Amino acid sequence: MTVVEPTHTITGKKALSPIALGCGAFSGAYGPAPQDEAVRTVRKALEHGITLLDTSPYYNDSEIKLGKALKELEREFPRSSYSICTKLGRYGYHRSDFDYSASRVVASVQESMHRLHTNYLDIVLCHDVEFVDLSQIIDETLPQLFDLKRKGVIHHVGISGYPLEVLLRIAQIQNKRGNPLDVCLSYCNLNLHCQLLEEYVPKLRAAGVNTIIAASPLSMGLLSGEAPPQWHPASLELKDAVKECADLVRVHNATHSPPSKTDLAEIAESYAFSYKSVDIHLVGAKTAREVEHAVDAYTRVKALKSCSGGSDLSPSINRLCKQILGILRPFSRYNWPSPPDDA
Repeated sequence: MTVVEPTHTITGKKALSPIALGCGAFSGAYGPAPQDEAVRTVRKALEHGITLLDTSPYYNDSEIKLGKALKELEREFPRSSYSICTKLGRYGYHRSDFDYSASRVVASVQESMHRLHTNYLDIVLCHDVEFVDLSQIIDETLPQLFDLKRKGVIHHVGISGYPLEVLLRIAQIQNKRGNPLDVCLSYCNLNLHCQLLEEYVPKLRAAGVNTIIAASPLSMGLLSGEAPPQWHPASLELKDAVKECADLVRVHNATHSPPSKTDLAEIAESYAFSYKSVDIHLVGAKTAREVEHAVDAYTRVKALKSCSGGSDLSPSINRLCKQILGILRPFSRYNWPSPPDDA
């Protein structure tokens, strides 16, 4: 079995794997996610050396399912063998479902620890910071989180969100105040259809961010090769372009000699993993097979500089990757609105 070796530490704490398991799919947002499958998924991730597990109270009962899985697996994998990243501030879809007050920060951390069966949290992020007044994040939420860090309740503090300019602004202010962020998580900004995060990595480093996490190489299911979830916020034009890419892969498989079994998800993960500038790639999975799929993709490309020129991929797959990038090039700087108009 392939074991992913840890490659990163945050200020001297536990070593973290270059791949993290995103447990948002345990919420059922991508289809049924029974508890027994959650256990198998978490076990498979830990067996492969994936040591960072990401969740949030916003993801329905994701924290509960992850906590139950870790409790069931505690003899095989003690608490010291993995790290948990969770979030706070966002508890629903609408702006009215956000609460970043200092008192809610303390309560949310305690609630998450209870659901996750732990007495400390490795990483806590302010969830989707673009939805609220940044002054509250900077002047109330983050100070309370750093206070909990000083007390040892949490080990690392950070932010997550979609618009990179918002993430950068908060990081810069924190750095100027002498209290830089430990972690910044950006999602759907480093994949086949969008590479904006690559431009922001040096800026975030300059702002003192220790650890940069690129989440969702499949862009919340858009690049899975199947129809995306109905709720997916991408434009119709981008969805049509991605469908064209999936059709291209199917034609490739049908006409290739010898027969090919590649899929768009494999190419998408390989492409994302080829970016070495970020510290961790966070991959959502709701089955053990999806974990294996991600580990296989990472193993194949861990020495690559780019998907389009990678020697570890076959020439035909490299050509296919270039064709896909060509189709999606018009969207390489595209972001859908966040917050959405109906939030």
